[in-house]
Amino acid sequence: MNICIVTPAPARSRKGNRVTALRWAAILRELGHRVVIEQEYKGQRCDVLVALHARRSFPSVERFRRQHPGLPLILALTGTDLYNDIRSSDVARQSLELASRLIVLQPLGIAELPAHLRDRARVIYQSAKRPPGANSPAKNLFEVCVLAHLRPEKDPFRAAMAARLLAPSSRIRVAHLGAALTEGMGERARAETASNPRYRWLGNLPRWRALQILTRCRLLVLTSKLEGGANVISEAIAASVPILSSRIPGSIGILGPDYPGYFPVGDTRALASLLARAETDVTFYNTLRERCERLNPLVNPVRERRSWGKLLRELSAEKRRKARAPGPRQRFTLIGTEADIQLADFAREVEAGLRASPKRLPCRYFYDREGSLLFEAICALPEYYLPRAEREILEARAAEIVSHLPRDATLVELGSGSAAKTRVLIEAFLEREGALRYVPVDISRAMLEESSMRLVKEYPALEITAIAGDYHDGLRQLKVEADRPKLILWLGSNVGNLERREAASFIRYVRDTMSPWDRLLVGIDLRKDGAVLQKAYDDSRGITARFNRNILAHINRDLGGHFDLEAFHHRAIYNEQIGRIEMYLVSGRRQLIPIDRLRLEVPFVAGETIHTENSYKYSFAEIEALASAAGLCIESQWLDTGRRFSLNLLAPADP
Repeated sequence: MNICIVTPAPARSRKGNRVTALRWAAILRELGHRVVIEQEYKGQRCDVLVALHARRSFPSVERFRRQHPGLPLILALTGTDLYNDIRSSDVARQSLELASRLIVLQPLGIAELPAHLRDRARVIYQSAKRPPGANSPAKNLFEVCVLAHLRPEKDPFRAAMAARLLAPSSRIRVAHLGAALTEGMGERARAETASNPRYRWLGNLPRWRALQILTRCRLLVLTSKLEGGANVISEAIAASVPILSSRIPGSIGILGPDYPGYFPVGDTRALASLLARAETDVTFYNTLRERCERLNPLVNPVRERRSWGKLLRELSAEKRRKARAPGPRQRFTLIGTEADIQLADFAREVEAGLRASPKRLPCRYFYDREGSLLFEAICALPEYYLPRAEREILEARAAEIVSHLPRDATLVELGSGSAAKTRVLIEAFLEREGALRYVPVDISRAMLEESSMRLVKEYPALEITAIAGDYHDGLRQLKVEADRPKLILWLGSNVGNLERREAASFIRYVRDTMSPWDRLLVGIDLRKDGAVLQKAYDDSRGITARFNRNILAHINRDLGGHFDLEAFHHRAIYNEQIGRIEMYLVSGRRQLIPIDRLRLEVPFVAGETIHTENSYKYSFAEIEALASAAGLCIESQWLDTGRRFSLNLLAPADP
């Protein structure tokens, strides 16, 4: 293909966008494509446009889309895009809408996108080659490297200020490489070099020379206020240089939420403390080094090349399918419980739960449209490890999972939501067979229709029969469809919402719908340290609290409730003895809540709770016992690299 890469950075620039464009051009040429790099698209012939920076490349994006409405347009998002422009710039938001695919450089970037565009996003980690040769660190110095241009969002002098706070005995010296983008910044760097014996600004060196200096340093320090996913982190990992970084999503998405080398943005004293610890505490320094070395496969150039190859094959196949496939509406059917019947069930269960003592509400009613969107936001939180762990397994094992099923299998999903993770398996089935029938089951009719329409538009070889209702509604429908083999998905550790006996009973019910060649793939969260679980269900940004309170908003919207959401507080506790997280809403005061449609007034005393959810965690023995009690056996079991989560492929046990 003829591919045009547009970057706002001019030729011979050493800015990150130009460096990224040059690396991608080399990768795409290795894949056999013809590539040109331009600052602006001016109408020349090309089959694919790759644009870096949503706001600054908008004229090129708009011109290409106007001239070539059917051709692929890939938009790569930088730090200023994700964490600034798409919130404040109309043209940046228009660029997102016009793109066929959106590239983010680390998985947390997806959470910053509007919910309806997240399915277009693909993560491509920036790669780096290990620099040739080995530069030994200076024996009498502890040299650290700052590799960043001098501009405000990089907070470029934070390391210099931290170095001033170190003890007189410290051997730390800061080598700062990067261009001054204003004369004022250059003057400040020269003045800091002259007055601070621990700091030296080396200016804008050639890339090869900058990497030579990086490899001889003991640490890389990244002080940025925002990054989409800094390539310098990849370069440090490839060079086996440990990293200290400001705690920003762009770094967390690469290094992981529990990486020990973070400091708060702009916190000079915290950075100074980490620098001193890295210099004097050998165990801490080696921990940083080992954590970075484990990430080396992430920045392998082979991985980045494969990601680009997969993306271009996906776009080419989509273009071919669109040319011959029927329209989306002809490939999507929605059946199931009517909305008024669903509402009657909701009203009945809400009334029963709020009359009970202690009060309770079924957790499945979290998931109206607003609740489903909030849950998607939770899945992007650094504390909530479950979706990332599960997705890691799916991405690594999708083809292997599909290989356990006969050909012409139907993919069924219980509690499908946005089907974001399911796409990995959908693509694996389509790659093997060219076509697929998908049956999502979800209680939110609106979310079901929205996600299904997105999928059939994106995958022309996909046929969807969506079932609006609870799990039992879906399984009753599946009993009618016993003529084709099925892979039934129950992902996200939803099994944990049921009491252990209820979980075995429900899976037995699923087993009764299965033929000998069917399989059930269940995501099950594993028992682990309570502190990790506590953070996962009570995040620092309060999104889980909003999700929990949304069940009251759901009652207000559909049943005429008068709950003041701010009068109820989120509480999550880990009951270690029985291995479950318990979630509650706690009344902050004495109050009487009318619910018009139920003709009910619900009294609360201060501190009274509504129990909204349990989330059970399982040991390996408990997983095996669960499968056995349901008449199934574990055919295969996969874990994420952190051994936090399991995917379990269950088959009917021999009678």
